Amino acid sequence: MKVNLLLSEVIRGTWLLEPSYLLGFAPQVKKIISGEELHFEESTSALVKVLDPNGKLVKEDEDGEMIIPEGSVAMVNMMGAVIKYGDWCTYGADEIVDALKKADKNPNIKGIIFNIDGPGGAVSAIGPFLQFAKEKTKPVVGLADACMSLHYWTAVSVCDYIMADNDVSARFGSVGVVSSFQDAKPYWEEKGIVFHEIYPPESENKNEAFRLALEGKYEMIIEEHLSPIAQKFQSAVRAGRPNLKEEKGVLNGKTYDADKALGLGMIDGIGGLNDAFVMVDKIKLRKELQANF
Repeated sequence: MKVNLLLSEVIRGTWLLEPSYLLGFAPQVKKIISGEELHFEESTSALVKVLDPNGKLVKEDEDGEMIIPEGSVAMVNMMGAVIKYGDWCTYGADEIVDALKKADKNPNIKGIIFNIDGPGGAVSAIGPFLQFAKEKTKPVVGLADACMSLHYWTAVSVCDYIMADNDVSARFGSVGVVSSFQDAKPYWEEKGIVFHEIYPPESENKNEAFRLALEGKYEMIIEEHLSPIAQKFQSAVRAGRPNLKEEKGVLNGKTYDADKALGLGMIDGIGGLNDAFVMVDKIKLRKELQANF
């Protein structure tokens, strides 16, 4: 049987996700778990677009080939909740990072605009982005609307400059981690189904944190699973935003509009696509000057 990666992540995953989005996902999660058919509108936005040196969109020719002029800028999208592996309704971190890598290695592309709009995603999705951050060689400018939880961790790790694309709906932060699960055993036990879990003495600690959480004892799952991730998230934000003003809430889950985020040092500016395009050149020039000294 083919593994459904989205279903697997929904059931077993830990998430870096803005909590207000969880309620909105509930009907879809219910349908996925129960096996009901889901219908999604096909997105017309490609994962990657290319802008020529004048900022104009590069289009494919009659044969479906794209001739990329030297000095172009790639725009890679990260929209909506992100899981590690792409599935039938969303791009995964694996696909987004592959697009970033291809743009970074293309000799005709001078930099990347990372177009970000989303509430976060699975904890497992952050790894590929952190690896790309270590390997990238070209400027990456983040242009963001919603940039929360996983999306913000990704932005502070990957981007040389983070720009809000507006000062109305753009929001940043939600630096935190959440684990959520449903205990369905009472439902099935009421229907006469009996559950058995048998552990040998050599495996007394197997699944211990989860078993205790099912009993309402959350201390171990917090200490051993959630807090370490939250602390790594906080460290990444501090490293990526050295001028961050750590007032209460900044590293503890609050979200902020663009103006407040700018004042706190969470982002670098507010602008639009043209501003991001110009910023790629500025960062490229700065890096070249630094390399010569």
